[in-house]
Amino acid sequence: MASPERHVRVRATEFSPERLDTGFYSRAYFDTRAAISRSGLKTESIGSVCEPWQFGAYALCNDIEWSDAASGVPYIKAEALGSPLLNESGLAYVTPSTHRLLEKSQLKPGDIVVSTSGTIGLCAVLPERLNEANSNQDTIKFNPSSAGYDCFFVAAWIASAPGQVFLNREAGGAVQQHVYLYNFKRVPLLKIAAEAQRYIGDKVRQAERLRERARMLEAAVANIHAQFIVPPTGIDFAKRTRRLAARSLTERLDAHFYPSAVEQYFRQLGGPTRSLERLCSLVVNGQSQPEAEEGVRQATVTNLGRSFVEGTLRIVERPADGSRALAPHDLLLCNAAHNKSYIGRDVTYSQVEGPYPSTEVMVVRVDRTQIPASFVRHYLKTAIGYLQVQSTIRGITAHSYPTDVKLLEIPIPAVPDVDREAWFATDDQMLAAGRCFDAARVLASVATTLVEHLIDGRINEADLVAAQKALEAGDRSPDREILKAIQQSDAPDAKPLIADVDALYALLDEPDGQDA
Repeated sequence: MASPERHVRVRATEFSPERLDTGFYSRAYFDTRAAISRSGLKTESIGSVCEPWQFGAYALCNDIEWSDAASGVPYIKAEALGSPLLNESGLAYVTPSTHRLLEKSQLKPGDIVVSTSGTIGLCAVLPERLNEANSNQDTIKFNPSSAGYDCFFVAAWIASAPGQVFLNREAGGAVQQHVYLYNFKRVPLLKIAAEAQRYIGDKVRQAERLRERARMLEAAVANIHAQFIVPPTGIDFAKRTRRLAARSLTERLDAHFYPSAVEQYFRQLGGPTRSLERLCSLVVNGQSQPEAEEGVRQATVTNLGRSFVEGTLRIVERPADGSRALAPHDLLLCNAAHNKSYIGRDVTYSQVEGPYPSTEVMVVRVDRTQIPASFVRHYLKTAIGYLQVQSTIRGITAHSYPTDVKLLEIPIPAVPDVDREAWFATDDQMLAAGRCFDAARVLASVATTLVEHLIDGRINEADLVAAQKALEAGDRSPDREILKAIQQSDAPDAKPLIADVDALYALLDEPDGQDA
């Protein structure tokens, strides 16, 4: 028998003739609606303030021509929706002709995109830097700016816990969840003063600025390293046979450990190489038997991003080997069997100190007196580097082990003396990019938390209005007090979401587009 807490009493007047499933009448929905009512805040449906739109025609999916980032138009699917920020690493690209063909799913800056199939409720605002974009059939788009809404605030509302409750209430489907255009229109928007909307929306805009700065810094690093990596030419990546001298063999006798393309590339290169074992002070997998000591953060496969460690690292027991705690500039690779497709694809750059790697994470600590860690990362992300890491996979469960990764050869470029200082400075640029990336993630969390605090009464609308007016007058004091008061959780001893407000201000005050 179910516990009483799971039961929801629904008045007859609340029942809809179209929905009788329990998800439509969840306790979370009624609790959230009651909290909004107690707060005195108002809502109005999306359909009453603007006209959402979806895909033009499913038949046109057969005519999509894919492209690359250099010549294509960004194409947004659920993977690119970071709630509330756009996740550019998840973008696909279509040809300009496809973009013109899919005219009914085109986007302009400021439009809000929401995933409405499978994973419901992911969202993002198309930023100003992307002049145009397109989107797939599993998203719904809308833009309530003409009705006085701040679209970045609206994205924070949708990404917040209350916004997700309302959106997921509309989801239905026997096999896969869907939200359709007709019921998406009745999803409510939180209606607050323009200054309060702008205050919350500006947190998302600041996050977007910092995320873009991180992207530009990483691109600058990549451009520097690209000067010193000779691209492969005329190499047959499909070739599967080669002759090996006995001295080249290790205990590995499986053929894929000796890829022919790599041999061709190094022969073509003709320059010096050095093994990772000689270039690194540490190549280890995470600890599998932690000691029962105090809890610390742990880096897992789920929070390894394309560039940096993402998300909140979960609390685990302290491992026995303290030397395996992560340090800035460590390179992190996935080695997990159930994530075979990710082994070697991405090399995450650590900008944090203290977390411990899980067993699914391999740590490569480069001796940065010999070579920049960011160069090793850049090389391992090239087609040849990726092939080398993939060649280390072994076993039925497809793992990559440090003993094999240590054998990988890295080309040592001939960097002119005049360029060496800038070359080694790329590591600090990656740390700067990481700081921007982390601050962007925190600011996005601040925006959604502010929405939640408005509803639960921990902050009021007048506070946000006053803080916004003060900011516009050059006074950060009210903003500082709000940021210092936001907690990571509801626990009595919870830490502030922003550990150092002054450091955040300093980061925001730095000009965009700088190299370090």
